[in-house]
Amino acid sequence: MSGTRRVVTALAAAALLSTAVVAVSANPALAAADQVAAGGYAAVIKRTSYGVPHITASTIGSVAFGQAWAYAEDRFCDLADQIVKVRSERSRYFGPGPGDANLATDFAYANLGLIERAQAQAATMTGDTRDMVNGFVRGYNAFLATKGAARVPGWCAGQAWVKPITAVDLLAYDRDIALLASGGALIFPIAAATPPSTAALAVSKQQVKADVDRLTEQSRAVSSNGWALGADKSQTGKGMLIGNPHFPWEGELRFWESQLTVGGSLNVYGASLGGLPGVQIGFTDKVAWTHTVAAGARYTFYSVNLVPGQPTKYTVDGVPEAMNGKTVTLKVKQPNGSLADVTRTMYSTRYGPVLDLSAIDPSLGWNEFSAITYRDANIDNDKLIPTWLAMARATDTNGLKNAIAANQGIPWVNTIATDSAGNAFYTDSSPTPNLSPASIAEWASNPLNLLDGSNSANAWVNEPGARSPGLVPFARQPQLTRRDYVFNSNDSHWVPNANQFLTGFTPLQGPEGTPLTVRTRQNAKLINGQAKFALADLGPTILSGDTYTASQLAAYTVSACQARGHTPVVVDGTAVDIAPGCAVLAAWDKQMELASRGAVLWRETIGAVVAANPDALNEAGPLFGVPFNPADPTRTPRGAPASPDGILAGLARGMQRMRAVGLPLNVQMSQVQYTIKNGVKIPVPGSTENLGIANMAQYQPAPGTSLEPFMDPGTFVPGSDLTDKGYVVNYGTSFLLTLAYTSSGPSAKCILTYSESGDRSSPNYSDQTQLYSQKRLRDCSYSTTAINADTKSVEVIAATA
Repeated sequence: MSGTRRVVTALAAAALLSTAVVAVSANPALAAADQVAAGGYAAVIKRTSYGVPHITASTIGSVAFGQAWAYAEDRFCDLADQIVKVRSERSRYFGPGPGDANLATDFAYANLGLIERAQAQAATMTGDTRDMVNGFVRGYNAFLATKGAARVPGWCAGQAWVKPITAVDLLAYDRDIALLASGGALIFPIAAATPPSTAALAVSKQQVKADVDRLTEQSRAVSSNGWALGADKSQTGKGMLIGNPHFPWEGELRFWESQLTVGGSLNVYGASLGGLPGVQIGFTDKVAWTHTVAAGARYTFYSVNLVPGQPTKYTVDGVPEAMNGKTVTLKVKQPNGSLADVTRTMYSTRYGPVLDLSAIDPSLGWNEFSAITYRDANIDNDKLIPTWLAMARATDTNGLKNAIAANQGIPWVNTIATDSAGNAFYTDSSPTPNLSPASIAEWASNPLNLLDGSNSANAWVNEPGARSPGLVPFARQPQLTRRDYVFNSNDSHWVPNANQFLTGFTPLQGPEGTPLTVRTRQNAKLINGQAKFALADLGPTILSGDTYTASQLAAYTVSACQARGHTPVVVDGTAVDIAPGCAVLAAWDKQMELASRGAVLWRETIGAVVAANPDALNEAGPLFGVPFNPADPTRTPRGAPASPDGILAGLARGMQRMRAVGLPLNVQMSQVQYTIKNGVKIPVPGSTENLGIANMAQYQPAPGTSLEPFMDPGTFVPGSDLTDKGYVVNYGTSFLLTLAYTSSGPSAKCILTYSESGDRSSPNYSDQTQLYSQKRLRDCSYSTTAINADTKSVEVIAATA
């Protein structure tokens, strides 16, 4: 074993911490830390190649303590920033913000009441959940005390808001993560809601609409892939897994990689979202799992009738009912640095906060006749930590299923899992509103799925077995175990396998019998294109530059445009000679690879067709000739269209887009698509999911809620995601895990595409990004032997309780 070794002790004195760093020459043993801790927290952190920490401790609390310390070394600022958010203190430190954005955030979070809910949760926590939370908080604070606010790594160093956190803070942020697909995406509509004739915040309608669009998936980039291969699809005769979450490369929603080991009771490797103790995507000796964002509804919108002349009273079954008013006073930083009080009263109905959705339709604002509100399926979800901890202790997929059933804390994702016995398991256990058949019909009858909240018959139906009143019990949610495979790529539950459909569930769980995305169809093609997989096959397959659109349409497009010759295509009043573009596509290797010439033109061609025909990927028309068939959903729509006119118009527009920013039509993709690390452009493989590619790479304007400055994508070409800077990537494949169970245990290769550390001065800030640019995965060191052989540094950390 090579590298540095040190012992760090953090001893508490009242509210302050005194610390010391002592170098040691021998291999540090956990017992040494135990002696220093004297009944407190102690952990050993071994970092292997690329800065991956492997944390060992004798208790759950201590391993969480070590995890938080290691996380703070890499991503301290991400959590610090989010704690300020959930405390409703952004205005205090940053002022009202542009368009009152900070005020809006602060008031909305105050109305959601996450701090109050966290206080109640903290008072009742027991067992491992209590120990994990307290240990994590202690580790994060011990790191801060040791470094000092001025020397923490990252963009927040020296800021006034860098302070110790509490268990309540952490629980509030964990609850915020649970609300990502519900209340957390309605912050600006909550903040904008104001009774008629009352002054409102200066929240832009564009921001409100953007929130609702993301929530209803009209414009949200959600594109993870999860495969669980069983014994019949694996060369080892045991389970295999691909975990391929597509998540932000910037902001607080970046994954972070670690391994947690506690004696013989826990040994789990994988990735977690910052601020969530434990591992959310990963593997153990016997079971491995991943998640994909689910397609169902984690909330319901309601419209309530108001009492005439009393805009804060509404009726239910004709009986007046007062809204709950919550008066909130914020300290707001002024231009001269002073603090001033700003007070507002926020309102909620029996369902939840009142919303202003007038940016979508003027009738959906808060007027003298009605108001819009919503009920949240995850607002009471305090089971995230115990659910994932129980999953990490399961010994097979049935045990993992039982862990989910017992806790029902998975907030907004599907679960795809495998085990060493060769079982493949799928479920969508996301909290789902339980409505009566009549309410379901009303829910499905309008585009916004709006229910009449003044009719109590539309309330959620209580049923035994649910985690919280009004939710669908896990026993009635989609789930399937097979011996060949299950998969999900963000379509609903109904096609977890090309040969078996799950139907008959509430539509709030997700649609059934509807077209699958072109990326889902490509994933099914990749899975079924090989009889059995080896571990070495998994990475290259999921990172393949092959696309559904190119394999179906590229040759046809070239043939059609060659037949046209130099006869121009007229688009938007301009005649375009498509022959030069045709020549580029004819020479193209039909792959979205960094070395490919023609890939950019194909992306712009398909993008232009979809922009002009939003349903082109899901039905017969300008792109496909064979229509969608619900009996064959993974292979339809497909085939060449009846007429080439639509795709040739797309080619013409694609050529115009590229010329508008000065790009040669045959530009190599590596010259256009990249991310930026410390001012260095690093080419990024993959492409947008509209092409039908498994490996996604694109730019998302709001990848999270962090105040950390994001990359500048450049100026967009109208109607395209191409800019004068090319395709700047800040969203896509994030933590990629490929795993096979063998006779000697789990064998895994993985990569964290944007690298482990957020500290620009760290060697682990861009090392894996460079690796990913070459589509190279690395070994995941899991066994003690593998970890010791690759150890680069060791820390033994300890603190009093």
